[in-house]
Amino acid sequence: MSISRYIRPTWRGWVIGLSSILWLLVSLVNQTLFAFLLAAFAAALTGISLLSALLSLRGISLRRAPAGDATVGQMLSLPLEVFNNKKRRRQDLIIQEELHCAPESTNLQVLPPLPGRGKIILDRRVLAVRRGEFKLREIVLRSGDPAGLFFRERKFILPATVVVYPPILPLPDLFLHKYEASPTTTGNPISIAGTSQDFYGVREYNINDGMRYIHWRSTARYGRLMVKEFERNAVASAAILIDAQEHFVSESLLSNLEYQVQAAASICAHCSDMYCSLAFASGGSKLTVVPPGASSSVRYDILYSLATLKPGNVTLLPVLNELLPLLAGNTVVFCLSLSDSPPLRRALEALKQSGMEVRWCCAPRDSFSAKVRKSNEPDTASSPSFVKPVQVTPDTRLDQALNLAALN
Repeated sequence: MSISRYIRPTWRGWVIGLSSILWLLVSLVNQTLFAFLLAAFAAALTGISLLSALLSLRGISLRRAPAGDATVGQMLSLPLEVFNNKKRRRQDLIIQEELHCAPESTNLQVLPPLPGRGKIILDRRVLAVRRGEFKLREIVLRSGDPAGLFFRERKFILPATVVVYPPILPLPDLFLHKYEASPTTTGNPISIAGTSQDFYGVREYNINDGMRYIHWRSTARYGRLMVKEFERNAVASAAILIDAQEHFVSESLLSNLEYQVQAAASICAHCSDMYCSLAFASGGSKLTVVPPGASSSVRYDILYSLATLKPGNVTLLPVLNELLPLLAGNTVVFCLSLSDSPPLRRALEALKQSGMEVRWCCAPRDSFSAKVRKSNEPDTASSPSFVKPVQVTPDTRLDQALNLAALN
């Protein structure tokens, strides 16, 4: 659906229009032919330009082409199909749309001249800098007359939705168990040490394998790196808890909430390449729970929940109580909080005492304020407790923080 908005003179149009009136008054006073011709020329140019601007958008229609989603830091494609239903050729047009996921909320694109009875696909690409689910609705098409005295706008109502997912960082050393190595390219679990694991054999080393599992005897025999493989008797289980309580969210460009969202997305992406069970729960504006399931199956549900996560009043304790009955006894729980509260500490201690492995990363609001500490080293809480959070700052490497959390 299209809605005609308005037609307005440009600064050049104001000058020509006012000059025609001025020269007309001069010709009436002095009764000179030169002044009368200038007044007539300016008035004719103004009238023709006004008529041309009125007809400039007649017969032009827009349609959205299928748009793809993106990740923060990637280019978001928003193609448009522009149709010229008239025989005459059209001049350059300007397309304007509000895109709140881009660096500048108002996006302007210049459309090249449209051939008669022709179609142009405008492949608009913008850099996605904000995560979320964005509702697209209005597109404004602007044109004018060849002389540039008037411009006209028409609004097209074309609803659509795009999702910008949080950024994902590689986590090569994120182990779901203390002695677990990274997965193979096939997604099958490998190199799992422990009393419940049986030696399976050796195979050639790849870039995702840990150096600790190199079988040196076979390496010397074959002349190339070989690693040990083990059989797994149980499927690993992991869960991600993320805090989004509005009171503790910092106001910096990279807020502590965005840091934790990025961490959760990176953990989810890493686990989706492994043969494990994955669950997710978050607070904030609403309580969101993704029940445990195969990591490859629940990946996009979790990433969508992270993309649409907004701060609110739901704390992490009710989130934990909602997810706890769904978890297995040997689950690795990644707790990504914004504060180190005593009730949350006691709840995580109870999880650890029940047999679960707790990895707690805390991103305090003060550490993400304008005056952040210069050190890149994450700190661990010094209070006497079975569960100690790793305190992170904007400069803390995510893989380093998660490795320290695994040692606590």
